[in-house]
Amino acid sequence: MSITQLIAQTAVTFFAATLGAFLGAYLTRRTEKFKHLQELRSAAYIDFVRGAANAAHRTGGIAEVADARCRIAIYGGKSVVHSLSEFIAHGAQTSNPKGMQAFSELCQAMRTETGRESVSFEYINRVLFSI
Repeated sequence: MSITQLIAQTAVTFFAATLGAFLGAYLTRRTEKFKHLQELRSAAYIDFVRGAANAAHRTGGIAEVADARCRIAIYGGKSVVHSLSEFIAHGAQTSNPKGMQAFSELCQAMRTETGRESVSFEYINRVLFSI
């Protein structure tokens, strides 16, 4: 093996190792960022639903809902923000049929966005509002 081949082999090895390190760091950072966003979304969705349930049972929850609404506006996906807006447009109440439907659609959008498999609207509605 000549000196030229040895230098070329060393340069290619160094280049490949450097490229691999940078690519690994980039992909790790990207994955962590995505995971963090998913955690923020999930926490906001859970807090909103929990606050809505507490407000419905008159055990507080208003501040929790307000905080969760802000976080959903920032971190939520397009379909969830749209569904939340529709729920608010119907008075943010589950005491009327339109409000119940809007809340069910919101929960279904949250479920879909967090990567859960699709469940029929009828099932979601029954789980939420059947006693």
